[in-house]
Amino acid sequence: MKFFKLLIFFLFLVTVSCKNKVPVKTGVIPQPNLIEYQQGTFTVTDNTVIVSENSEEGKRIAAELVSFFDKNFNIKLNTSTKIQDNAIQLIISEDGDNKEAYQLNVTKKGVSITGKTYHGVFYGVQTLKQLLTPKALINAPILHFVHIKDAPEFGWRGMMLDVSRHFFPKDSVKKVIDILAMHKMNKFHWHLVDGIGWRIQIDKYPELIEKGAWRKVKENKKPWEGFEATYKDTEGEVYGGFYTKADIKEVVAYAAERYIDVIPEIEMPGHSEAALQCYPEFTCDGEGTSGVYCAGNDGSFEFLQNIISEVVPLFPYKYLHIGGDEVGKSAWLNCKKCQKRMQDENLENAEELQSYFVKRMEKFIHSKNKKLIGWDEILEGGLPERATVMSWRGFEGGIEAANAGHDVVMSPGSPLYFDHNQGKSEFEPPSWGGYNNLLKVYDFNPVPDAIAADKRHHILGGQANLWTEQIKTLSHAQYMMLPRLSALSEALWTNPNQKNKNEFIKRIDVHFDRFKELNYHFAGSSLAPDYNVTYNKADKTFVLELKNELGINEIRYTLDGTAPTVNSELYTAPIRYTKPINVHAQAFRNGEPIGFPLKKMFSTGFGDKCKVTYTHPYNESYSGGGEQALFNNKFANPRGDDPNWQGFPKKDFEVILDLGEPNALSYVGLNFFQHIGATSVMLPTQVVIGISEDGKAFKTILDKTLETVKDRDPIIKRIETEFEKQDVSFIKISAKNRGQLPEWHIRNGFAWVFVDEVTVK
Repeated sequence: MKFFKLLIFFLFLVTVSCKNKVPVKTGVIPQPNLIEYQQGTFTVTDNTVIVSENSEEGKRIAAELVSFFDKNFNIKLNTSTKIQDNAIQLIISEDGDNKEAYQLNVTKKGVSITGKTYHGVFYGVQTLKQLLTPKALINAPILHFVHIKDAPEFGWRGMMLDVSRHFFPKDSVKKVIDILAMHKMNKFHWHLVDGIGWRIQIDKYPELIEKGAWRKVKENKKPWEGFEATYKDTEGEVYGGFYTKADIKEVVAYAAERYIDVIPEIEMPGHSEAALQCYPEFTCDGEGTSGVYCAGNDGSFEFLQNIISEVVPLFPYKYLHIGGDEVGKSAWLNCKKCQKRMQDENLENAEELQSYFVKRMEKFIHSKNKKLIGWDEILEGGLPERATVMSWRGFEGGIEAANAGHDVVMSPGSPLYFDHNQGKSEFEPPSWGGYNNLLKVYDFNPVPDAIAADKRHHILGGQANLWTEQIKTLSHAQYMMLPRLSALSEALWTNPNQKNKNEFIKRIDVHFDRFKELNYHFAGSSLAPDYNVTYNKADKTFVLELKNELGINEIRYTLDGTAPTVNSELYTAPIRYTKPINVHAQAFRNGEPIGFPLKKMFSTGFGDKCKVTYTHPYNESYSGGGEQALFNNKFANPRGDDPNWQGFPKKDFEVILDLGEPNALSYVGLNFFQHIGATSVMLPTQVVIGISEDGKAFKTILDKTLETVKDRDPIIKRIETEFEKQDVSFIKISAKNRGQLPEWHIRNGFAWVFVDEVTVK
């Protein structure tokens, strides 16, 4: 029977070797700091043994490898504590001083993974698993002889998950931790508390989870608009959730098995509506409306210290995050208790009162053998001596703190806010704010030149942040993380001298298959088609270039607006056109579409002679690119910060477009924007379009009244009209600004009109 099994396995190897005679060098992410391939291969068979120490950690990591080979190659490996040949050996060595370093060697005797601690051995195992995946390329467990010597550049390699805005069950949190572990990340910042949701059980204050963990769902309002804490069984729609202490311990233990530290965040002194609506006696007005703890009330500190005393035993690592960002201080300035505190402590302003608050809490946290870390606003008024700063408002706060001798984690919104868009397509899922694409993350350097050479050791590393205002599901969270987390892992693990962007692009392309095989929902945004249009004055032709961020894989397209297939025209050179075209382009990878398509109509009615006259000037901060912005073939995306929008505050948008010569036209269209949830930009109430041959007498071709849309999410409203073809030399467009914002809007003041890209045909 044993001979028969060996014969079958030999035939299997012969079969796969016909498909893949030489094992594939798939590449590893993050890139090891030394990797040397050599001649020869080693094949893992069912006679190969996994050797480890007889310790809990050794047996656990060995079991992970047993599961990996069973799942990926249907090979059931035995384990042993006896050193032998034809083995995968997990070795603890006293050499070196970096507990996360490892060496991986493949020779004719087998595989050895050596680390000073099991941290390093675990990372070596992650590398081994990548050398044997994806299945799309690897069909047999054959390894090149290789020598890898590796250690991380930075000790803090993290990601924050916000579970306050939207609650993620513990199993979803574990899957996020799996993704971090795959990429050798070692810090999971768990944003458990914020203004619109308290997520952690505190026995001394049961209302925090009985009421603070739940909120009323209000029609046409985002969770933070008119937030109202409630009880789970309240009449009407209620949203929320929390983690019991048992849940917390389970997640922390799960992360620890993957050598990831869990850092809890308990927000203070602001962003605390959820807690203070449960215990309003700790606010300045006694009503819980401000969301800021009263700094003049000793009860506030007692309340928070009691909470911290219950939190500390759940998290065995040294850091505790207190938030400290965006503290609204107006309540303090109108509070007699806070004013007395300022007098008693000789504090000159609200910033120094915030510093007093943070320093007082730091002393207590330090007494619990924890180290306080907070967002860079804790610099305001003076930083506690032992505090660590997490710099999110750019690099400046981190630079200031490091140069003053404080430890820093760099976490700037650009490029490390993963709730921001990663692609330019209007079809991207909901996001918040700006644009952080894959290679922008790859280029992240946590040590700016402005930090003095003798202070650079204070930069502990970097961290991405995934805020969940717009992210409600694990699938959406994975989409926002991947593949950007892959790029960040290399930015934080690999020595800058070993980084190579072109090689990373090749390796991330392979990594996509690993994501697919793990059923991770990753973004194809870096492969999605982008465009650039130029006008050639010499021959009066327009030139359309198609590309994607990574410059790999196929782009196929049609010019009649139909959806491209794998058999459609392959883009190989710029497309020249003299008549309007409806472009529909799609990236294809291994014969399958990936990323969102490009769907645009590019017109030709605007040549170099075209001029625009504005009745009311656009705002210089929202110029859209200047006076050619309305017809420069650059379409704005559904983000208020997209530089292609042209903005008009208070007044109407009204322009006359002089085409420079008659054009036979039958269509005019343009885009307007609205985002009530984050801006004062609203759709116009009426749009009128007229055409003329002489610029004096205009014939109305569209007079459209727009209904008010109360949806808080971003909207692009396309206004278009078709008419009988005729010569047109001038186009007049007016859009009525609604003026004063309605009472139900989250903001006060006047509305803006945002407009972009007039197209004609």
